[in-house]
Amino acid sequence: MRVAPAIELSDEERKTLTRYSRGRNTPVNVVLRAKVILLAADGLQKMVIA
Repeated sequence: MRVAPAIELSDEERKTLTRYSRGRNTPVNVVLRAKVILLAADGLQKMVIA
């Protein structure tokens, strides 16, 4: 299995993406993208993220 490319997030970036991923008024495409970035930053495999 392939692992998503490593993404280094600062604490502030992670905090912002987490807020986007949980936002009720955030557009759906932004929520999805934030979740994908957070999962890739955690080092999950591409198939798990997909």
